[in-house]
Amino acid sequence: MATAKKVAVKKATAPKKAVQKVQVETRQVGVDWRSLYLYAVCLITLLVVLFSTVSLINSIMNAVFPDPAYIDVYAKPENAPSAALLAQQEENNQIQAIKNIFTSFTTIAIAAPLYLYHWRQTKKSA
Repeated sequence: MATAKKVAVKKATAPKKAVQKVQVETRQVGVDWRSLYLYAVCLITLLVVLFSTVSLINSIMNAVFPDPAYIDVYAKPENAPSAALLAQQEENNQIQAIKNIFTSFTTIAIAAPLYLYHWRQTKKSA
């Protein structure tokens, strides 16, 4: 009887190729919520600053040139406003204009730094 020998056969191995590193660019699918938030806050604060600036200019004009007191032309002579009442109305108009100046200035003083801060944050994240 012939004996069969088992012979171990080595497989020929091919030389290993150099592994190339490939950088994969990842893109986020969907909305970048942080950027959306930053740009939305910038838009809102910029609009607040713009409207407050217009209000500030209007208030300055009202302080410099106050609205005249209202005189009812059709009022009976006995119901006509006195000169003291007219002066008081003009003074109240001027006081209200000065209050509006401070309100507008305060709004600008608060909104402008908020805008600048958020705008810088958008530039850092870009």
